[in-house]
Amino acid sequence: MLGKGILLLLSLTCSSVFLGGCQTQPTKVTESKAVQTNFEEIRTKLNKNTVILDTRDAVDFYVSKVPGSILVEWKDFSVPNMEGADGVLDIDPLNITRRLALWGIGPESEVIVLGKVFDKDQKQEAKFGRVAWMLKEMGVVNVKTFNYELFKREVFGLQEAPPVNKDTWMPVVDTRSEIKFDEFQRIIYPFNYHFKFYTLFKLDEKAGLRVGRFKNSKIHFIDVRSTKDFGDVSLKSLDPSFPLENIPWEQFYTPEGIVNFEFKKNLKAKGIVEEDVIVLLSNHGVRSGAATFALREMGYTESRNFSGGYNYLNNSMTLEKQINSAFFEIEKQKKRKKVVRKKKKK
Repeated sequence: MLGKGILLLLSLTCSSVFLGGCQTQPTKVTESKAVQTNFEEIRTKLNKNTVILDTRDAVDFYVSKVPGSILVEWKDFSVPNMEGADGVLDIDPLNITRRLALWGIGPESEVIVLGKVFDKDQKQEAKFGRVAWMLKEMGVVNVKTFNYELFKREVFGLQEAPPVNKDTWMPVVDTRSEIKFDEFQRIIYPFNYHFKFYTLFKLDEKAGLRVGRFKNSKIHFIDVRSTKDFGDVSLKSLDPSFPLENIPWEQFYTPEGIVNFEFKKNLKAKGIVEEDVIVLLSNHGVRSGAATFALREMGYTESRNFSGGYNYLNNSMTLEKQINSAFFEIEKQKKRKKVVRKKKKK
């Protein structure tokens, strides 16, 4: 892959915050901060309370299972039974936290997410980062990512044991990073009409576009797919004037699957600073989810994952009606009542 050739190697390390079990995290990471410590130290301090999730395919998982790890599929936390919307998180967050609680995960849990980093099989790439992003969206504080290769040899403290269930919780997050279609069409206004990605028709609805917290923000749109995918089709190819940049997701990680904090220098060189809003896109919200997790770890707290991705945009008009079917049904009922009242008056 293109990004692989330009990755900056970091020492095999992880944050001391994770080891200390600290309950809070700084909103920004400064250049002088020692963000990572020796990975071997983490290997020796893993305990029964550390939850390890493995995002590899089932065959790989069972052939080379890390003791005590749990097989996880990122789609299990998405909108169910809705083709084209598999990147959108389940509308009811309790459906997600209920499953996590059964695995012994709560807001204060220490979680390690394993996966195949830079795998040539596109079905597996970036899944570990997508799951890490989902955990953060649910309010899990201590989440770290690693290449599963680092856990192939025996790790002290890991053993097979059923997880101790946690209580289900309602996620409380200061700033959610998932962007859904309605908000996305407002952020890209007026390009949403050029692309024919819109559900707003009335004048008063159109007038409300690009308001709120995004009204005066500097916004960067980044397509994190491969250079080839980006060249084949993107919002940029639909309209060359759309301010979209291509930065493959691999550049946000080291070969060990650790967030590449050094890449922050490259972002700043491009004029992307912590206070800016960064909207990330991919096909299904997987690679963009991985990039969003990495950026937030770097201190870019205004990073946003358009979770539906291009796949959702291709089916936006149909999917919006399906996802909001309950709302539309209520509106229909209101109209029926109005008709009935008018008939009674006559």
